[in-house]
Amino acid sequence: MRAITELYLDSQSDYQNVKFRKGWAYFKKYFKIANGQFYLFAGIEAVLIFNLVLSTELHGLWVLMIQFILIFAIAAGIVLGGNTLLLVSKFAVDTKNALKLAFGQFLSNFPKFLVTLAGLAGILVASFLWKGLIIFLTVSVMIKWFNHCGQPWYARVDKMLAAA
Repeated sequence: MRAITELYLDSQSDYQNVKFRKGWAYFKKYFKIANGQFYLFAGIEAVLIFNLVLSTELHGLWVLMIQFILIFAIAAGIVLGGNTLLLVSKFAVDTKNALKLAFGQFLSNFPKFLVTLAGLAGILVASFLWKGLIIFLTVSVMIKWFNHCGQPWYARVDKMLAAA
């Protein structure tokens, strides 16, 4: 995903600027870093999902509150992962600082978080209904959606960096 994100940001959605050689260079350059970042978020999501599955075995009204918190944390983890991916590529920062920026983006505009979730849900539903989209369109549309939803935050960070 990191190589695809880098290619997208370099070409600015112009397919004629996307070259295999450049994509391969990005793939080789970011393979270990991107896998580490992916496994970080995948591990956190796996633990949260496992806890959600375990919580379905419990009974009581308080379990509903725990399940709601777990579902919210899973959704927040997915959005933070996507935002971190784009922030690492856009601002050339390490994963730790990108996580801080992604968390700031999450806290700065909660309705935008909900819009991002709704868009991702729509993309996943479309991918489920039309199976060919999984291969050809799902990943690129998700990257484009994260980039679209993050534009105000990127402009704000650019403005803060210019002032510093």
